[in-house]
Amino acid sequence: MTSHEIKRRLFEVVGENPQAHLSPYCWRSRMALAHKQLSFDSEPWHITEKQRIARSGGVTAPVLVDGKQWVRDSWNIASYLA
Repeated sequence: MTSHEIKRRLFEVVGENPQAHLSPYCWRSRMALAHKQLSFDSEPWHITEKQRIARSGGVTAPVLVDGKQWVRDSWNIASYLA
């Protein structure tokens, strides 16, 4: 990663197993990032951890953090990446 690259994080709904990504909406966001060939770190997120994504203005995932920009909802994320 160069000094110019922005580190992206995608908060994704998980269950008891943090490797099991349960939400089709989160998968949509993953596919949008893959389509654009953008790297990101997956952030496992449980519904009880609303405070972790509070800055997004919502209480559900997916939430994409792109530098200082917080984008929630799979449609909004896809539009943001377009």
